Amino acid sequence: MQKTFKQLRRQLQLCLTRHRFAYGRRLERLQKAQRHGESVQDKLQTLAQQIERSMADREKRLASIPALSFPDLPISAKKSEIAALIEANQVLILCGETGSGKTTQLPKICLSLGLGAAGLIGHTQPRRVAARTVADRIAE
Repeated sequence: MQKTFKQLRRQLQLCLTRHRFAYGRRLERLQKAQRHGESVQDKLQTLAQQIERSMADREKRLASIPALSFPDLPISAKKSEIAALIEANQVLILCGETGSGKTTQLPKICLSLGLGAAGLIGHTQPRRVAARTVADRIAE
């Protein structure tokens, strides 16, 4: 079955983040070429297959999220509240005491929400050495 431009445009939101922009641009170019009378069916079919693969990769990533445990830290007590705030806001600034679990538990809260399945969960630290150490701890 041949997919329409509208169907493919909707499916872009289910792709990996790294593919969305490029596939969207290709879709726009193909739509423009079709309006000018060019035959784009082969290229459209190829793009549809690539979108399907990207969607499948995202689903695979969602399915492979490990069971997450949250140790007894101050941030763990507010996990559901923080998760709701993350879902409701594009930007969230969270302040807490040193040792409260902000650095190690926030990425896990994001992962439990399914964030990261379509792309990456970014984490910043003021120093490179600290960032590397934290990345290792989170990966464990």
